[in-house]
Amino acid sequence: MKKQILFIIIAALFLSVPCAVNAQDIQRTTIEQEQKEVSINVQDATLYIKNAEHAVVEIYNMAGVRVITYRIDSNSKTIDLNHLAKGCYIVKIGKVARKVYLR
Repeated sequence: MKKQILFIIIAALFLSVPCAVNAQDIQRTTIEQEQKEVSINVQDATLYIKNAEHAVVEIYNMAGVRVITYRIDSNSKTIDLNHLAKGCYIVKIGKVARKVYLR
C-alpha cells in the first residue's frame, strides 16, 4: 500500500514538471538534418566535402582496404589526394558513400 502511494506521488510530480523537449522541436531538428545533405565532389586531386561537420571521412580503394581516415571539424573540408595512386576510390561519410575517380 505504501509503495502504491509513493508511486502515485512520484508520478504526479513527474507529470507536473513541464517537458523540456516537445514534438515540434524534434520534428524541426529532423527536417533540418534532412535538408543538410552531405556533398562530396572531386576536382583534380582534391576532395571537397560540405555539410558533414563532426563526421568521419573514410576513403577505401577498390579492394576494400581503407587508405585514409579524417575527422571533419567544420562545415566544409578539402582533402588533398595527390599522394594516392590514380584510380577509383570509395568515399564514405556516415551513411553516405560515393565513388570517385582520381585521374
